[in-house]
Amino acid sequence: MTGRQMVVIGVGNPYRRDDGFGPVVVSLLADRHLPDLKLATSDGEPTRLIELWTGATLAVVVDAVRTDPARPGRVHRLSAYHPAVRGAVPASSHGTGLGEAVDLALVLDRLPDRLLLYAVETDQVGFGAGLSAPVAEAAVRVAAEIAELVRVREVA
Repeated sequence: MTGRQMVVIGVGNPYRRDDGFGPVVVSLLADRHLPDLKLATSDGEPTRLIELWTGATLAVVVDAVRTDPARPGRVHRLSAYHPAVRGAVPASSHGTGLGEAVDLALVLDRLPDRLLLYAVETDQVGFGAGLSAPVAEAAVRVAAEIAELVRVREVA
């Protein structure tokens, strides 16, 4: 990767309803044709996440999370260095969490310079395609916020 490489990683399964939030955000960003932005999707397995963000100055991970009680569409934005990411993030629907990837990357010295998590609350992760209305609205908002973040970093 180049010295100012930015990557957005959409974690999720598009065939499990709202769990497809991450891939949908990546698709929305792809439609914007932002220069110098690497886009990727992942199943959330920690070593694959680490491989995708290695060498990045900014990595953004986008995922759906399950909370109790859930407020579908509510977005959480955290830095990977925030204590909530290190083992206490609400449960991802993939079985492993970003916390494990951050802990492993820290040991391996493979964390990007800056790592952000956008997590949307969901309660519809059964079989099927398509996001629920509140999660789809959140995907549009998150994609717009990430696009603005990318533009600001390009100018800096």
